[in-house]
Amino acid sequence: MTKPESTYRGVVYPWQCDAMGHLTTRYYMAMFDEAAWHFLYEAGFDASTMHETNTGWADVHHEIEYLRELREGALVLIESKPVRIGNKSITYQLEMKTVGDDEISARLTATSVQFDLEERRAIPVLPQVRERLLAWLG
Repeated sequence: MTKPESTYRGVVYPWQCDAMGHLTTRYYMAMFDEAAWHFLYEAGFDASTMHETNTGWADVHHEIEYLRELREGALVLIESKPVRIGNKSITYQLEMKTVGDDEISARLTATSVQFDLEERRAIPVLPQVRERLLAWLG
C-alpha cells in the first residue's frame, strides 16, 4: 500500500466560510491545489525542474467527494499519494483530514498530464518523476 505524504497544513478562517458557516468550495480547491504542488515536489518535480525542462502539468480531471463539513477554526491536513502512472499522465489522491480526529473531510482524485510549456501539448512523464512515483507505489 502506498504511504501518503503530508502535503498541506492549514486552518479554516472565517473569511473562507460561506453564509452557511462552512468552508466554501472555492477554498477546498485552493487547499487541494497547494497540496498538489507539494505532492509533485515529493514526486521529483519542482520549480527548477519546470524551468530546466520547460514542462509543467495540466489538470484534465478532478473528482471531489465532500464527506464532512469544515467550520471556522478547523485545523486541516492533506495527505497525498499516487494512484496510477500512465505514459503521459498521473492520477493521484489527496485526502483532507481534520487534525485531532483524523477524519476525512474531503477527497480529491486528480489526473494531470505532463505538459510541454512551449508546444502546449502532452508529453511522456519525465523519467525521474515516473521512477519516483513507481517506487512510491511500491
